[in-house]
Amino acid sequence: MLPYGPPVLVSPLIRGLRFALLFAGILYGRMKQKIYSIQEDAWRSEEAERKIKRDKEMEILKAKIAKEEKEMIRLLETGELFK
Repeated sequence: MLPYGPPVLVSPLIRGLRFALLFAGILYGRMKQKIYSIQEDAWRSEEAERKIKRDKEMEILKAKIAKEEKEMIRLLETGELFK
């Protein structure tokens, strides 16, 4: 014997409403996913552009640092640094 008695039949109206709400939730989720996908694609393209710019700036900075290091090594080797 079940502790709460026999199961009660669910009204067809309630059952239909539950499936309608389930279907509405699925449609809502797909709609939001499409919106988020568009936003993510836009963000990724902007990030790719920023990465290109950032890489160019880093390349310039690395060249500047290499030039300064080369000059410092020259000064160390010639002894001009300690004069």
